[in-house]
Amino acid sequence: MKSKLLRAARVLTAGLLASLLLWSCGGKSTAAGSEAGGKLDGSKDYSQGFEETVTLRIPVYERGWEGWNPTDSYWTRWIQENFGKKYNVNVEFVSIGRSTEVVDFKQLLAAGTAPDIIFHYDYPAILDYYSEGAYQTLDTGEIARYAPTYWKNMGDIVTKYGVIDGEQKIAMGDRIELVSKNWVTLIRQDWIDRVGMTMPGSLEDYNALLGAWKKAGLGYASAYLMTKSFNFDYAFRSWPEDREGRALNSDLAVAALTWDPTRDFLKNMNHQWNNGLISKEFYLDTDGNQAKADFLSGKAGVWSLYMYSTSIKEINNLLANDPQAKLAVLNPMALVPEGNKPQGRSYWPFGMIYGVNVKASEEARIAFWLYLEWMSQPEVLYTLQNGFEGTHYRLDENKLPVSLGYTGEQRLSNNDNADYWCLVNANKTYGSEELNALAAINSYGPAGYEYLIRDTIENITRYKEFYTPDTLFTVPIASLSEYSGDLASLFKELYVKLVISNPSDFDALYRESSKEYLDAGYQAILDEKKEAFDGGKAR
Repeated sequence: MKSKLLRAARVLTAGLLASLLLWSCGGKSTAAGSEAGGKLDGSKDYSQGFEETVTLRIPVYERGWEGWNPTDSYWTRWIQENFGKKYNVNVEFVSIGRSTEVVDFKQLLAAGTAPDIIFHYDYPAILDYYSEGAYQTLDTGEIARYAPTYWKNMGDIVTKYGVIDGEQKIAMGDRIELVSKNWVTLIRQDWIDRVGMTMPGSLEDYNALLGAWKKAGLGYASAYLMTKSFNFDYAFRSWPEDREGRALNSDLAVAALTWDPTRDFLKNMNHQWNNGLISKEFYLDTDGNQAKADFLSGKAGVWSLYMYSTSIKEINNLLANDPQAKLAVLNPMALVPEGNKPQGRSYWPFGMIYGVNVKASEEARIAFWLYLEWMSQPEVLYTLQNGFEGTHYRLDENKLPVSLGYTGEQRLSNNDNADYWCLVNANKTYGSEELNALAAINSYGPAGYEYLIRDTIENITRYKEFYTPDTLFTVPIASLSEYSGDLASLFKELYVKLVISNPSDFDALYRESSKEYLDAGYQAILDEKKEAFDGGKAR
């Protein structure tokens, strides 16, 4: 009701008469219709910039990287010099915690100090912000007018996925990859060799390998407390996929404790914990730092991370502790029970999703479209992603940039400035899958360990048919917003209790925990999702 009242008030006061011309008789805008709109009647033309300085407040992730200030770096100043100065826009970056972003945005929205753009990588969070009346209704003709290059690239996707409750509420950046090419699970190949075994090809083989490590006194697999991004049970899902089961249960925002794949995942983790195959105190590690420390110190033989060229520091730390260490990429089949497929979560056909703060001014909104247009220019995007030739990179025989390891004042962030250019693309692209793969190896592969990225990409290619995106609901799931926070806390409590329980008590405890979880709000989420799914409000 709140969002409907806000929309009604905006329509009555804004007088966006021209935007009505851009909607088809069915109430949805199209890229073609938007481009035909031309200059909006009665509006000023800001395409060359603003007479008076306009402040544009853009969110940027704070990831806790040592020595890196995302709101004040060489690149924020470069953006101001090359974009802001040209259009008379003061670009102000607002820090948003990567691990606390939903809480951060909601607190800023409640205080009336949120940035002009509210973003998230995951659609359910966007629906959550929308349900609280956070977003303006967008005029696709205005976007096409001020950001023609961006609109040419993204217009069809924006009009297809950006309409909520019949109104254009959000836009998004592009995405060209199936899954992240630098999410890598490392395993100690030298430990595999020392116990006379081979790379595991199933979960049963993997558990046997961990058991052999323990018997030999080598170590265990690292583990940490799951607190968000609940996508851990893919290996235990049936194939072909259960479309309705996935729609109701597969959700990054809330764990599917009562779903059979989650039960099977937890039962295996219970086996691993009781047999000393994973860290006994995993539940004390809330940020993954202990899991990292265990691997680098030689206590653990398996560790997952986002790998970058700068990860050579971690590898060198490992080698300092154990010069004989040899690294390999864990076969994805090692986590899959025999008879199952190596499933995983793929992305929707877009990256960062964003809307304009309902309190943002017309000038700030238009400044944002100008910002997207500027950043969509190939030379601008290439520079933001790679830096300057001779300083940050050299070109290889394929004319692809290869990092020179620059660490001076003009250095790129640990993820190659992605938190600035994510607004137009979620990943770098060089024209073909082959070149994109080669570029990823150049960009992410630590010197001497490029094979770790290469092997990861080969695994993705080998098993890509088993990667599927979560169901995208086109209406807000109100119960998800209402209960997901409390359920996340309850899940931590229940799943730890299940994992460390006596195996003979697991099944009874799981039944009790499932009832408690359903009663705490998960049943309401399942019911509301089922209604939307049956009503055709899911893609």
